[in-house]
Amino acid sequence: MRWEPEAETLIKRVPFFVRGRVRKQVEEFVRAKGKSTISEADVLEAKRVLRDKAAQVREGFAVEACFGASGCPNAVTNSGELIKKMESLLKEADLTSFLQEKVGGPLKHHHQFRVGISECPNACSQVHIRDFALIGQANVGVTTEPCLACGECLKVCEEEAIKLADGPIIDSERCLACGACSRVCPSGTLEVVSTGYRILLGGKLGRHPRLATEYLPLADEKRALEVLEATVSLYKKLNQRGERLGTIIQKIGWERFKRLLATELKD
Repeated sequence: MRWEPEAETLIKRVPFFVRGRVRKQVEEFVRAKGKSTISEADVLEAKRVLRDKAAQVREGFAVEACFGASGCPNAVTNSGELIKKMESLLKEADLTSFLQEKVGGPLKHHHQFRVGISECPNACSQVHIRDFALIGQANVGVTTEPCLACGECLKVCEEEAIKLADGPIIDSERCLACGACSRVCPSGTLEVVSTGYRILLGGKLGRHPRLATEYLPLADEKRALEVLEATVSLYKKLNQRGERLGTIIQKIGWERFKRLLATELKD
């Protein structure tokens, strides 16, 4: 397909890392119109049509995870099956129809109830701006194996949460439960004693951004699903115009929200 010079100038303004994909989309758009030459006007029309289409979403929710389960050395959890269960739960909650009714039209990305999962505390999947978020945790304990005082744990701990006396002492206030110290300990003195998820709620960007707040420091898969189900139920009860969970929390306050969520959970 031939591109006119003015059209080439426009496409070169697209960031290089997506330029090839955008170019292909424009060509498909113009080809569908029965044309073999792309003009400046074609590029501008394709931009408008494709942008409006891209802004719309089919589902009222999105579940996004990091690549930890694919072999990342930092991963402390593997959430493949949990993600499937969460997606099933969100579909059963019929968030799509619910939000379409609240919004009064097609759904866009900022309307979605967004779930984020990170397999370690590095939080690569931007969990702090999700409505519901899980961060993989590996709680490390000190075993009875004699410490070699090699200092390897001190080198890898970015939080400086470990001190060596007669053996390692872990500062629980500083520790982020990444498990790095246990992976380098040659004597087995430091060992992962439990894994699970830290649960955060109410993160979002927009005009009034809000970082997600910790709801539970550690939960197993069963509890994570229970909290998600209760959170979605409460979200639907309090939602007025399709606003994000974080907006609801900003309106009623975190403490009141926690009390209402505890009622949903029957805690």
